[in-house]
Amino acid sequence: MARSTLLAPLACLIFLNCLEPLISWPANDKDAPAMSHPEFDQYLGDYLQAGDTLALLLDYDGTLAELTSHPNLTQMSDAMRDSLRNIANSGKAFVAVISGRDVDGVKEKIGLENVIYSGNHGLEVLYPNGTRHNQGIPRDVADNFDKMIDQLNREVVHHGSWVENKRVSITFHFREAEQQYVPEMAARAKEIIESYGYRANAAHASVEGKPPIQWNKGLAAEYILGTSFDANWRQRKVLFAGDDTTDEDVMRMIKGTGRSFRVTKDKDLVTSADYKIPSVDAVYHLLKWIESRVV
Repeated sequence: MARSTLLAPLACLIFLNCLEPLISWPANDKDAPAMSHPEFDQYLGDYLQAGDTLALLLDYDGTLAELTSHPNLTQMSDAMRDSLRNIANSGKAFVAVISGRDVDGVKEKIGLENVIYSGNHGLEVLYPNGTRHNQGIPRDVADNFDKMIDQLNREVVHHGSWVENKRVSITFHFREAEQQYVPEMAARAKEIIESYGYRANAAHASVEGKPPIQWNKGLAAEYILGTSFDANWRQRKVLFAGDDTTDEDVMRMIKGTGRSFRVTKDKDLVTSADYKIPSVDAVYHLLKWIESRVV
């Protein structure tokens, strides 16, 4: 009996140590230990109090849904969707999803009505009442769009790579391409994109082509917050989670006033986020924590 009593805590300890951490470490703290359980009370308990008005901003791919070899295969779990719906319908929070996808595409993936959707890294915003806001694109640049896609398809689409047409921007994907061809095709894609007046930047196993206007996810988040609350929105409680370099603009924009999470397993990654969490599953636990505060 005594031996069984001693072994029980040991077995429990072994079990807990085998769990994947749900929340890991403060951003940029390479020496901080990984945690076995989510510590959202520790990180957010003093920031978000019951009854506070919350703005929850989220990325989609790699944050609300696992990354896949093709964007069409990405699926948000029913549990994640239910939690997000409960938060959006709570009356104490509004939810905005800012994605690299086109705005109608990200709305179709999530399928919730009481949510603000922003696509093409903030170039498009779709409100629940159907109102849309689009950042202006110079006509001469817009006229080059189809030509750019045509040349990309002719010159760099091979060995598993492909071009995603998002109507006002493009993404050249090479996640499934043979690795030996990736450096050359990525470099050439960048050259082609820039030759047509678009900005090229690296993303997850891809090169993105965006219109040459001073706009990004951070500016889109600022616009959404300003139009959804008021000029004093920085006095509200703002949370953001994202997994990509394009999400860093939002993290920088709310730094010092809001709280942000970078979804990554890379302990050495330098980020503007306040904290790192290692997985989409950890984002789900973050939503459940928020849900417990607002519902």
